[in-house]
Amino acid sequence: MEVEDIEELLNSRIIDAYQRGYSVIEITRALRKTSIDFVYDLLRDTGKILVMERSQYRCQYDIDPRLAAACRRKGFSFGRWCLGWKFDPFVALAELKSAPDDTNESAVHVALKRDFPEIYLSLYEGAKIKKEKKGRYRAKPDSLIVEWSSERKTFVATVPERPDIEARGKNWDDAYFALKSVYRQYEYLMRLDGLVKFQNKT
Repeated sequence: MEVEDIEELLNSRIIDAYQRGYSVIEITRALRKTSIDFVYDLLRDTGKILVMERSQYRCQYDIDPRLAAACRRKGFSFGRWCLGWKFDPFVALAELKSAPDDTNESAVHVALKRDFPEIYLSLYEGAKIKKEKKGRYRAKPDSLIVEWSSERKTFVATVPERPDIEARGKNWDDAYFALKSVYRQYEYLMRLDGLVKFQNKT
């Protein structure tokens, strides 16, 4: 599988995850990206998320500064966050002004809890999430082979532990850098698969 194939597969998996109900931020988090731009732009450009109307570009919403800052850190505005969830921003704003009903949480409160659990807790429960120290587990690294293919008349880079991915190039460097791109996309795919499998088990 080469870079064009794996990019197409990754894009389709992102769209599938969104259609299954995962949010832009949840997908971005699974990919370990710091900004939502990659995921959001793909979903918008493929029509899964509506394009923001020009009149809403400069619209100011009276949201809590903590939520505004959290959105900014992800590359969001509150309006774009609402578009991703298919909420009307003014309805969402009104619902977030009051604490959630214990017996029947609104969809907006559920979305906030899923995307910004720390903000949810601080807004409605006055608490903070205790961050657990993550242990560092180093798996055995994958290998890399770059070799000339007489049959294909090009250098081919492969990862023996991942026989389904490869890349070609006119020299070692080209093949290596092409494989790096393929391998990165492959890792994204594995993370998305992990997200869906984990959620299906819970």
